[in-house]
Amino acid sequence: MISIIIPTVNQVELMTRCLHSLYDSSPTNTYSYEVIVVDDGSPAEIQGKLREALRSFPVRLLTHTNNAGFAVTVNRGVAASKGKYICLLNNDVTLIQKNWLDIMMKDTHRVRAGVIGPRLLYPDGTIQHGGIIYIPETHGFDHEYRHQPGNYPPAQKTREVLGVTGALMLINRELWDSLGGMDERFFIGMEDIDFSLRTWEQGWRIYFSGMAVAVHPEGFTRGNDPYWRSKGLESGHRFAEKWHRKLAALRRMLHPVDGQGRPISISEAQAIQWRKIVSRGNSLPVATKGTYTTYRSDATNSKYSPPVYRSR
Repeated sequence: MISIIIPTVNQVELMTRCLHSLYDSSPTNTYSYEVIVVDDGSPAEIQGKLREALRSFPVRLLTHTNNAGFAVTVNRGVAASKGKYICLLNNDVTLIQKNWLDIMMKDTHRVRAGVIGPRLLYPDGTIQHGGIIYIPETHGFDHEYRHQPGNYPPAQKTREVLGVTGALMLINRELWDSLGGMDERFFIGMEDIDFSLRTWEQGWRIYFSGMAVAVHPEGFTRGNDPYWRSKGLESGHRFAEKWHRKLAALRRMLHPVDGQGRPISISEAQAIQWRKIVSRGNSLPVATKGTYTTYRSDATNSKYSPPVYRSR
């Protein structure tokens, strides 16, 4: 069983478009799956329209009365699910490939595979996501191969990576439970990178499944609302406080090679570095779900700026 969890807020048309693409893609003939949609506190009128729109789909709908953030929303969806694997799916993702989930599931059989992420494209066909990379110069993150042609050969390979975006992420349930899900202290933004870094700390691995592909315009759910931008900035400050000591040891090599001198991706090279960093046994405390401590940012008194990351 695979549990597909789709968070949404204030978006009925976008949500139904995502579901049409999901069922039209016939995601798998090999595994059974369930779909759970979680509305994160849309106004009652919109939730009513969403409930009506979803009647034609075999999905379960969970609703929040107040906006609680991405981490809380997906955690609630997973808590209500039964799958051995969890697939987080953004409501602005369009599934264009018939066997996308089967391809990703095959990669779950790789060594200690905990998280799998696919190649994501912008609507114009260029690459939106090819694995997450850390940029030490800015203390920020980005997606590898962004804006390269969609069929860029290096982006079609399957490899270990530092992290993958939560816009479309397949997760082993055992790993999810051991980490306590997404850290709910990140209201919006950075929680997928935090989850990726904690995955490596637990001795699991993250794979980029380059042959699986979907379309993701990026940021359509939130738009340019100042509220979401301010919440994203808060998450950036929190992330900097939590991870800057370890990330100081992570480097970005522009032309990395493996032990045999063969070219590898930057994200793969950083995954190798990160595995060594976290194996030293100096893990920072891991925050899990259910933590609602009020957050006060001390970033103005620190040399560390909040990370910049164009996420979901």
